[in-house]
Amino acid sequence: MVTNSKYGEWKSPISLDIVTKENDEVSNAVLDAVTGKLFWRVKKPNGQYVVYNLEKDDKQIKRWTPEPFSVVSQVHEYGGGEFFAHNDELYFVNKSDQRLYKQSSAEACPIPVTEQCGEGLLRYACGHINQFTNKIIMVREDHRNEGKECINSVVSIDLVHGIQYCLADEFDFYKSVDTYEDKILFVAWNHPNMPWDITNLCMGQLEKDGRSIRDCRCIKTGSSILQARFLNRDDYFYLSDEKGFWNVWKSTEHSKPWYESSKESGWPYGWIFGCPGYDFSSEGIAIGAKDDLLMIDLNSIGFVKKDLGAVVRKHGYCFGTFANILCHNDYVYTLGLDDSAHAATLIRISLLDGSVLSYNESGITEDLKPFISYPEPVEFKVNDENVKVAYGFLYKPKNPNFESDVNKRPPLLVRIHGGPTGMTSRSLSMKIQYFTSRGIAVFDIDYRGSTGYGRKFRRSLYGKWGVYDIEDTIAGVNHLIKEGYVDGKMLAIDGGSAGGYTTMAMMVFKDFFHVGVSYFGLSNFINFSDITHKFESRYLEQLVGKLPEDEEIYKQRSPLLHAEKLKLPIGFFQGSDDCICPPEQSKELFDAALKNKVPTFYIEYEGESHGFRKAETIKHCISSEIYFLSKIFDFTLADETENPPPIHNL
Repeated sequence: MVTNSKYGEWKSPISLDIVTKENDEVSNAVLDAVTGKLFWRVKKPNGQYVVYNLEKDDKQIKRWTPEPFSVVSQVHEYGGGEFFAHNDELYFVNKSDQRLYKQSSAEACPIPVTEQCGEGLLRYACGHINQFTNKIIMVREDHRNEGKECINSVVSIDLVHGIQYCLADEFDFYKSVDTYEDKILFVAWNHPNMPWDITNLCMGQLEKDGRSIRDCRCIKTGSSILQARFLNRDDYFYLSDEKGFWNVWKSTEHSKPWYESSKESGWPYGWIFGCPGYDFSSEGIAIGAKDDLLMIDLNSIGFVKKDLGAVVRKHGYCFGTFANILCHNDYVYTLGLDDSAHAATLIRISLLDGSVLSYNESGITEDLKPFISYPEPVEFKVNDENVKVAYGFLYKPKNPNFESDVNKRPPLLVRIHGGPTGMTSRSLSMKIQYFTSRGIAVFDIDYRGSTGYGRKFRRSLYGKWGVYDIEDTIAGVNHLIKEGYVDGKMLAIDGGSAGGYTTMAMMVFKDFFHVGVSYFGLSNFINFSDITHKFESRYLEQLVGKLPEDEEIYKQRSPLLHAEKLKLPIGFFQGSDDCICPPEQSKELFDAALKNKVPTFYIEYEGESHGFRKAETIKHCISSEIYFLSKIFDFTLADETENPPPIHNL
């Protein structure tokens, strides 16, 4: 029987426990450089990251990471590349002290390779063992000079004594380090560039003792170059957006990509270490390009030997992104993303018989399938001669047990991604389903500047952050209102990090949304470079302008500096340990909301940083956010809210 009830008041079986249940959320994977065994990292509900290994019989899965270790690198704060395997031994970076450890078996106790240096003052990422020198080659981030900018470099590490030698430190940043015998290849760049702006591809020669490199030179620049890898001693491949999209290039071909496509390779596009967008196999080079997974011939440019994406789709998956491409013998491994029926799924594809094996159960249980709202792609016009449309995904309310008045339209929650050069994902999100199954529509938007649509679209935000993200969000919502999908009088917005900034800016500068919720957002451009970390300390030079000449623009677009205009309800979630957007960025605007008699709350979670990891934190955020919406939009939740947020001025 279907019950008629107000939007927002529908009762749903998608509980907070289901949203945060332990389903081994896979983040990345590597292959043992010698044995080819698969290792992957998963996030647990308590925020711990642990590594698992699959033995060759494909049946025995072992957990390697013991308590209290958590496999997390904090290089650039966003990390990635925090573990690698060599000859049945696991090397990993531990979160609490950022030391590199070696583990000889799943049962063995991890042994430190690098020295203890304060609380994570030396950080590591992107490692492997170079057999020519018998040393570990890694990126290191050195925070020992208190009060000064940290130093990033490429180092070699002695396997026995842990002694480190600096190989390269002339650039501000390094990533994608690879070696082949005595040759070394890496990507490097300087402020104010970010890795998706302009980087340098460098090559040198390792000395036999592994203590230095010689003849190091920049061999290519002028575009965003990522993920460089040797094929053999003479040839290498890399990603570049030289032709407008991140495609795979070969060192022997300089006029065009080895495989050219408007579908970009290399997710997550420079934010973190690791997650290769391609790898070499016995049959060619496997390339993940959005929803394409192709085997390209290594000797014939652009020649597609196999469409592996089509093989995967025959097995019921509809991945919008193939990431973390790995190859060994007759198998291709990949992390499938952007499937609205599955969370991130680690799979293996056989090149011999086309079989597909999944390593983590990520689909929807049968009892919940009727409650799942699937994303509908949305394109809408923007006021721009060069970039004419922006994009998003609309999730309509769905619950087979409830309906609402046919003359009514549902409330809308707009989600603003981070970055701001990030992107939305249509991967199964039980958080989104938590809202839609209760009668609230959700709109995930890719405004101008988002990644995934090419360099022109991404760079259109340069100088316009705080303008185009706001304009496009309003344009997208107005499009949904005009089409009759949502109620224009019940509009909510939330976002984290850069999305938190857009949320704050929208609530301060525009009288459009009726309620906003910021997750660890940015409120003051003026002091951001002084309080944030090195990686993003000059990010605003591209997005807003240069100081001091553009100081007025910085002031104009900083919500905190116009806090007297804040008249709309807004809530704040913040992590106490966030060094990217520190707590004062949210706390000070919350204080202004209190002063302005605006309905508001502020919750700071002890031990959380930039992006919440603990299940109890995530549960409390979701329940608090929908509780806040219910009070502003005047509907009664079907479920009682445990520990509701302390809303002031309601």
